[in-house]
Amino acid sequence: MIKKWMAIIGIAAFAAFGLGYWGYQQNQTKKMLQTALANNYQRAFYNAAYHVQNTEVLLGKSLVSAGVANNQRLFDQIWTESNQAMDNLTQLPVGDELLGRTVKFITQLGDYSRMLSQQVAGGKPVSPDQLGTLNNLYNQVSSLNKELGTIHAGIMDGKYTFSDLAVNGSRRLAREGSKLAGPNFQAIDRQMYGYPTLIYDGPFSDHLERAGARGVTGQEVNRDRARTIALNHYDNKGGENPIAQVTGTVESNIPAYRVEIARRKNGKVAGEPVVVDVSKKGGHLIWMLNPRSINNSSWTITKARSRAQSYLESHGYKNFKPSYYQTNDNAVTFNFALNQGGVIIYPDLVKVTVALDNGQVVGMDARGYLTSHYNRRLPRPKLNEMQARKLVSGSLKVEGSGRLALIPLDANREKLTWEFKGTLGGDSYLVYINAIDGKEEKVLRLLDTNNGLLTM
Repeated sequence: MIKKWMAIIGIAAFAAFGLGYWGYQQNQTKKMLQTALANNYQRAFYNAAYHVQNTEVLLGKSLVSAGVANNQRLFDQIWTESNQAMDNLTQLPVGDELLGRTVKFITQLGDYSRMLSQQVAGGKPVSPDQLGTLNNLYNQVSSLNKELGTIHAGIMDGKYTFSDLAVNGSRRLAREGSKLAGPNFQAIDRQMYGYPTLIYDGPFSDHLERAGARGVTGQEVNRDRARTIALNHYDNKGGENPIAQVTGTVESNIPAYRVEIARRKNGKVAGEPVVVDVSKKGGHLIWMLNPRSINNSSWTITKARSRAQSYLESHGYKNFKPSYYQTNDNAVTFNFALNQGGVIIYPDLVKVTVALDNGQVVGMDARGYLTSHYNRRLPRPKLNEMQARKLVSGSLKVEGSGRLALIPLDANREKLTWEFKGTLGGDSYLVYINAIDGKEEKVLRLLDTNNGLLTM
């Protein structure tokens, strides 16, 4: 009898263990599925926000664009971005209280943009009434961006998760819809901006990918000469004599020697080495980076700009004009573009980074200049500033004077343009009008941040 009961107890214990293990497995599986689901929602949300942000930027450009070809391209891009935004929005676990009107709006925006693209392609310009509609659409997209931004901020603050939205989305968003549309767009994560290009790289930087390097000239240099060149560019700022050695070679569009410079303090190596690439042909400094810590900021931007300018001139870079800059970690990076006869040559870029604690030059990047520079014969403008200014969209309030600028359109084409800066509402734009035929070549939107200017 006892054996029988022992057997029953054993079977029950085994069953309980099995049931518990099954429950544990089910729970783990459920957690894995919830994590996967949340990741899918997160990806869809960020993709949707990215495409909505792009749509807002493109709509803003369409309001200040006066070029027919440019307008057609912009409307086609808005249509594409709208479709992609809609595809991702429909994957979100959000109730009809928000999602229904949003998807409807995005769909109508895409259809309207497609219609305008076909209209412009047929030779009929955008009418004043249609321009007013575009302005209204722009304002609505801006509101949608704020809405998405606030939802993102709530998730980042831990107020709710994507899983919460899946379970309670309709009920919560119905109850708090007005709150979710609050003015907290500034709190959105940088990925919502979709990695805009830094304007201190110049408004145009795609040319850096161009094969070859027209600015690299001269005879081949050996390793010892490369060491000397690297040390010559190193801003020692009163430190002990550094030690430089060639640690390898770099095979790229500009073959180079990799030189490392050991900084010394009290007779010993201190910190990570300064890294410098020197071209094998001609011995040009390609780039330099001093990775030292910069713990405070006492220099002004004006003083640092003057230091960067004098550093460039001491290394043979004459007639370079500083324009945009960006600050980061107590250092400031300046963009210098070649000034040829009063024309800003955007492809010929040199960047200099200055530490704001003591004014030491801790970085230099000459890849833009070495890739693009050659002795250009610039065409004579057929349009003066006033004539070009009249070709800028009347929607844009132009600020100051225009200036001549050579811009790269792709790897093989450069155009002489008039550059105008202006505003529409609270947004700033750069517009480039061809100085020969008056065609609108490019429209860029400026984003002013605490650290510098971004362009999209």
